[in-house]
Amino acid sequence: MIENENEKRNRRLEVIAAAITPRKNLTVSQWADQHRELSGKQAGERGRWRTARNPILREIMDAMSASSRVTDIWVMKSSQVGVTEATVNFLGYCMDHAPAPVMVLMPTLDSRDAWKAQKLNPLLQETPVIRDLLGGQRSRDAANSKDMIDFPGGVLFLAGGNSPNSYAQRSVRYLIMDDLDRFPPEVGAEGDPVALARGRTKAFARAKRLYISTPTVRGESLIERGYAESDQRRYHVACPHCGQYQPLEWGGPEAAHGIKWRASEAGVEAWYVCAHCAAEIYEHHKPAMLAGGRWIASFPERATRGYHISALYAPIGLGPSWRDLVEEWKSAVKSPGTLRTFVNTHLGECWEEQGDQVEPVGLLARLEDYDEKARSLARTAGVDVQKDRLEVSVVDWDAGEEAWLMDHLIVPGDTAQPDVWKRLDEELAHWAPECVAVDSGYNTSMVYAYVEKRRWALAIKGRGGPGVPIVEDEKARRQRLRRQRKKGITVHIVGDDQAKALIYSRLKITERGPGYIHFPSDPSFDDEYFAQLTAEKLVTKMRGTRPYVEWVQTRPRNETLDCLKMALAALRLSGIDLKAREARRKTEAAPAPAEAAAKKKQQPIPHKIPTIGW
Repeated sequence: MIENENEKRNRRLEVIAAAITPRKNLTVSQWADQHRELSGKQAGERGRWRTARNPILREIMDAMSASSRVTDIWVMKSSQVGVTEATVNFLGYCMDHAPAPVMVLMPTLDSRDAWKAQKLNPLLQETPVIRDLLGGQRSRDAANSKDMIDFPGGVLFLAGGNSPNSYAQRSVRYLIMDDLDRFPPEVGAEGDPVALARGRTKAFARAKRLYISTPTVRGESLIERGYAESDQRRYHVACPHCGQYQPLEWGGPEAAHGIKWRASEAGVEAWYVCAHCAAEIYEHHKPAMLAGGRWIASFPERATRGYHISALYAPIGLGPSWRDLVEEWKSAVKSPGTLRTFVNTHLGECWEEQGDQVEPVGLLARLEDYDEKARSLARTAGVDVQKDRLEVSVVDWDAGEEAWLMDHLIVPGDTAQPDVWKRLDEELAHWAPECVAVDSGYNTSMVYAYVEKRRWALAIKGRGGPGVPIVEDEKARRQRLRRQRKKGITVHIVGDDQAKALIYSRLKITERGPGYIHFPSDPSFDDEYFAQLTAEKLVTKMRGTRPYVEWVQTRPRNETLDCLKMALAALRLSGIDLKAREARRKTEAAPAPAEAAAKKKQQPIPHKIPTIGW
């Protein structure tokens, strides 16, 4: 009897001791090594998770631990390198060890459902500690729930990033955005998806945010943008021959280091050439290299963490071998579409569209002194409308549409108010252009009000597409304007793509004459002017297996290009005949009989150019 009482008392003491003992402080990788079970549904290897099997993931997981001070992590990666499984480890860690509200955002609801079925459900049902935490029936219910999983001390929200509702009325401590580059650029009328999601964590002082994606196109990639602002870590491994640490890089056939290959009886033999000693490193060296590797930051002073991972680091048996990558490379280089896939999904790098582009540095060398240049055959202007300013380019035209930029003006002011438009009149009065084209894409009503009272001003609207001419032929334009006038609107369509193509082709002309574009030595024509003028390039893209060309903006601002494009449109829409004017100028300049010449010498006749409205 006494023994039974002692046993009961000991058990009670054990329970109390367990309850008051502080929980052991675990990192995510330690938790995963102790508790995570992998199934055949989600991984190539079944059984207990071992971080040592894929050591490059250890630091990434541990940065998400509750004890880590890291708040923002960007992972730019190739596909199938284990980062998604590391994310699932973190979710298990949150449920069991550091409970808090968590949100996982995938690009769409369909991708969310597929991710949950293959990646998350095995954690809920086959990792014992999570299954016991939720309870048998609750574990099955959680696996069947699509958008929310409740667990002791927290809740897991699962959402699609393409819906504004996914971001509303949710406050979380931990945020995960996976496959970020497949998110829409803007979520409805709400704006940037990263900023919207980040706002869900404002209520928590020690929030953590994890952004993961395979990159897409340089300049358009969300993960590239975030990684560029991070400390940019790369995994360095030691050469087994010289011991020098280095990141693994593809290199290619023309580089001195990186992956090399040669044909053999077995197919293809691949190896890696050290960047320091040029020794050959073979795949069987990889396990020891990965185990002894370390992450090194390019910008250690930055607080945001950034990690880059390529398939070159894939452990043997858990991803493509170097030989597999060579075989895929040999097939990929046959087409821009397949090469882009290889660069994105295997190298984890952005694809840079190759295209036709003009370098701004070369144009700076073309600046000329012609401040007092006499008026040419015609003068037009193009006006670009922004929220807080008007930008204007004044252009003189000679035979063969040889262009002379006379000035580029910035008229500051709220373009929704009349004051800035009055100042525009004052600036234009100095140059007296014969025709002015005003872009009606912004503050349309103010543009219409301005051109309505000025017969020399035209409202234009750009339209993309390779088949849209710079200006319509006269018959089509008259028919369309006849229909518009019935509605009280007169807007002229300008083909954006063809106008840009023509301007860029003329910027490449090096000899003065027809088509050549002159620029004055004036403070208005500085580095920024030419950077904006060359801010777009024509690239070849793939739609399925079909190539097509598209103009891509390479920097945020391109107002000077738009102004020149509209000045060109103004010339062609005005009906000015440069050939006729050139013939008249030659006739007036022809030698006259001696008497007439003497008379003209006594009474010189100034050269006159008819204008519209000035």
